[in-house]
This record gives sequence, structure tokens and C-alpha cells, in this order.
Amino acid sequence: MAISAYEQRTIPPQASLLGVSGAVPFAIFTLALWIAPVEFREWARHALVAYGMVILTFVGALHWGFTMKSPDLTEAERWRWMGWSVAPAAAAWAAGMLPFRLGIALLLAVFLLHLWLDIKFAVRSALPLWYVRMRKRLTWTVVLMLALALAAPTPG
Repeated sequence: MAISAYEQRTIPPQASLLGVSGAVPFAIFTLALWIAPVEFREWARHALVAYGMVILTFVGALHWGFTMKSPDLTEAERWRWMGWSVAPAAAAWAAGMLPFRLGIALLLAVFLLHLWLDIKFAVRSALPLWYVRMRKRLTWTVVLMLALALAAPTPG
């Protein structure tokens, strides 16, 4: 008996590989904040914020697609989830406008908020069971890297 896409617990290899690959730059840029030559660290700070902005925007937009593919949502739920889907992009833009530590703190907070909302949405919709498992792993990796970036010494 075949299991439905919703019941699938194993993270598909494509999602796993692409998800892990997407987390690697967070680790590289954060590591650079600690061990790279001082003259390179300012670039790494900008690279980390910019990359965090892109990925936060991406994960936010997923909810737009999920909402379109969830026929059982009420009209109010559609407004709520589509409305939320654009909020991470706005937060990401704001993070890029802030000083480094405030921007990183904002990214970290919104990644955590988004994970919480991913879990809430998954309970209400037909997201596959593997999705939340993958998002938890990736989000906690990103949050750890951003927390380490917050603790990194200021360059120069």
C-alpha cells in the first residue's frame, strides 16, 4: 500500500540536499566572522545579512504557495497565511537597513517566528510530515549560526 505525500516521513533527497546546501553559507560567513583576516570580516558581515535576507524571504514566500494549494482553508485563513507570507520579506528588508547586530537579531527572531508559524500551518494544512522535520533542522542551524554571529568580535 502506497503512502500519500502527506504521510511521507522521510525527507526527499532533493529537499534534504538543497536544504543543507542552503544552510552552508550561514556557516561559512559566520565562521569567517571569527577566523578570517580582519579586513575580510566586514565583507562577511554584509554577506551574512544579505544571505539571511534572501533565505528569510524565500521561506516566507513558501506560505503563499502552500495557501494556494490548501483548498480547505477559510477566506480568513487565506488572508492570514498569504499576509504572513510577505511579512518575512519586509522584515528581511528592515534587517538590511539596520546596524549589523540589530539586523542579525531581527533575522534570528523572524526565523524563529516563522518556524513556529510553519508548525501551526502544517497542523492546519496538508503539508507533508517531513516538511516540518526539515524546517526544524534547518531553522535551528540558521539560528545557531546567527547567534554565533551576534557573539562574534567587531572587526577592526
